[in-house]
Parts: sequence; C-alpha cells; structure tokens
Amino acid sequence: MKEAIQKTVEGFLPELWAMSREMYENPELGLEEVNSSRMLREWLARQGFAVEENFHGLTTAFRAVYGSGKPVIGFLCEYDALPEVGHGCGHDLIGVISAGAAAALRQVVDTHGGTLVVYGTPDEEITCTKVQLTEEGAFDELDVALMLHPYQKTCGRMGSIGIYPVQYEFFGRKCHANEAGPGSDCINALDAAVTAYLNISQAKQYLDANIYGILNSGGTLPNIIPDYASLRYYIRCDQEWKTRRAVDRVNRCAQGAADSVGAELKITQYLCPTQPLLLNEPLLQAFEENMTALGEPVVVEEGNCLSTDAGNVSFRVPTLHGMIGIHSCQGLDLYTEEFAAQTVTESGREATRLGVCGLAGVGYDLLTNPELLAAVRADFDRGIREQDEKGV
Repeated sequence: MKEAIQKTVEGFLPELWAMSREMYENPELGLEEVNSSRMLREWLARQGFAVEENFHGLTTAFRAVYGSGKPVIGFLCEYDALPEVGHGCGHDLIGVISAGAAAALRQVVDTHGGTLVVYGTPDEEITCTKVQLTEEGAFDELDVALMLHPYQKTCGRMGSIGIYPVQYEFFGRKCHANEAGPGSDCINALDAAVTAYLNISQAKQYLDANIYGILNSGGTLPNIIPDYASLRYYIRCDQEWKTRRAVDRVNRCAQGAADSVGAELKITQYLCPTQPLLLNEPLLQAFEENMTALGEPVVVEEGNCLSTDAGNVSFRVPTLHGMIGIHSCQGLDLYTEEFAAQTVTESGREATRLGVCGLAGVGYDLLTNPELLAAVRADFDRGIREQDEKGV
C-alpha cells in the first residue's frame, strides 16, 4: 500500500512544486498570506477535502477535512515568509508537504476509515497562531498532529526551545528628587526594577535556562523619581518543566524587589509563549522507519536553538515535528536568502517528495495500526505526567 501511496504522490508532485515556487517568488508576511492560503485551500478542495475558511477568525487560516470517524490525523501547514529574506525558514515547503501527505492518504481512509484534517496555521514567525488555536481547542479533535520542517538534514529528535516572554511592571509614587529621602512617601519604581534585574542576574546561574532581559522603561528626567519602570525578559528552555521552574524563580525575584521598596508589581506575558516540543518516542520511531525505507538518512541530533508554536500543540495532542533535509543547504543557516533559494532547487524538490512520502507513511501507520496509535497516546500521557511532576 505504501508503494501505491508513493505513486499517488508522484502524480501530483508537479502541482506541489508549482505552489511552493509561487510562494517562494511571491512571499507573504504573517497574517497576509492571502495567495498562499488560497492556493492550498483550492488544491485541497480539488482533492475532495471539505474546506473551511477564516478558521477561528483568522483570515488566512483554514481547516480542510476528508473522511469520517476515528482515528483523526491532523496535518499542520505553515506558509508565512520573513521580512527581507522571504522563505528563509522554508515555509514554502511546509504547507505543500502537509497538504500533499494528507491527500496521498485518501485511498487509505476510503478503505480503512478515519479522518484527515489539514490545518492552515498562518504567521508562525511572529504572532504564533498555533498558540491561539491550541488555547481555543482547535486541535482537540485530533489523535495525532503531523508536520515536517525544512532543515540542513533529516532528523526528528532535536526538539525545540520554548520561549516565555514576560514583562515586570513596577508601580511606585512619583516625587521631585529634592523631596526624596527619609520621611518621604516617595517610592522609586526604578529602584525596584534595578533590584529585580540584579536579583535575576544572580538567580539565573542556578537555573537550567537561558534568561536575558532589558530595562524597558525607567523614568523620564533625572530629577523626577519615577513612579513606573518595567523590565522585559525572554526565558528560554528546552523542557517545559525547566520553564516552569525558571519562571517561578524569576517571578519571585521580581516580587522580592518590589516588596523591598514598597512598589506594586504587575506580571504579564507581552507576547505569546511557545512551549518546547514534547517528543513522542513511538512517533519518532515511525518517522525514522519511514524515512529510512525511502533511502533518506536520519540524523540523531539532540538539542538546538530553534523555536516553534507547534510546541504548544504537542502539549495538547501527540505531535510529530520532524525536520526534512535539503541536502544542498549544508553549511547554510536558516533565516537567510541563501537557504530560501535552495527550497526551489532540485534538492528542495527532492526534499518535498521525500517529506510528502515520509509523512504519508507515518499517517498510514497510524490509520492502520491501532497498537501504534495506543503506544503514541500512552507515551504522550507519560510525557505530560513527567513534565507536571518535575515542574512543581
């Protein structure tokens, strides 16, 4: 059956390549991916998918469904570009790989049952709409979510780095500098912010996290004691439990600083936080086996500095976020024009073919092997428990 799936893929590969080429030549920034979203929606509709536009109020998001019943396998599409470098992160391939893999499995669903759901998730780079979609329950219908991301090599175990953006606002009481001192009711918000910054700098050496911040606001004139100051931080971790511990410690550092001068503290997330990927061993094994069967070497690469909003999805449903290698990109960094250019070369087209076939292969295994699906769920439940236990 997998050979039949691969023949199906070969039949529509030119259409996938044409869409990725159009995205590359006409890159669209996040939440402006009108043409990219339209191409994918219309192509899926021609493959027999029922397409819903403006998914969850996002004008360039969509949901496309084929089949009915369990299991429900989701495929995540991205198609937003970056300012100046276009598709330097390879999103011109992500959407077509996911759409192509789902379309290749129609005959499997027709025979064995199940549901294929393709999601168009815009603006991964800036507003991280998968965070919103996850929080609003968009993926709760799924048994598994699947996607592949272009990279210099094919690998599955590298995970991702979660980013927790946090702002600390300190509220004091303003006065002229001549009025400050003993007996004054002045409260220097800047003193609280500086103390917090120093507290955090001392504490972070004991945390397994990358923590850096800036003084975002600290007053206007030297002779006016500021009643407002703020700090902004990114807390980066490769495991969710590490993030929880680090956030708790950093919050206490800020609260202690506020208390020490009598200031009030407000803590907010000024951007959407992205979680590290929760890796799923049975899904990784299925991905590696399918790629190996296609003759594609799978590299074991543990640890990286990349972030993705798919991490949030992985804490809601079992998720595979593998990396598909564009082998002509060896030595080229993501987020560059040079990397973008390789997505539309022969090497980029071969990565697309392998990605579609490999992802469809994983989908086939999930649709036809209940034992694998059960193992995936069990590993997901175990992973969630582990993060909760360690993050206390």
